[in-house]
Amino acid sequence: MNKEVIYIRIDEDLKKELDMLALEEQRSLNNLVVWILTKYLESIHKK
Repeated sequence: MNKEVIYIRIDEDLKKELDMLALEEQRSLNNLVVWILTKYLESIHKK
């Protein structure tokens, strides 16, 4: 599977929260964001 690179801008507070959650779950920030987006799309498709 080919991977695409995207750039986003987010609030510093949101980034800190995501960093802390990724650390707690022992995953990278990238992996956490991909997981969150995947779960969101799955929930949309179920509707």
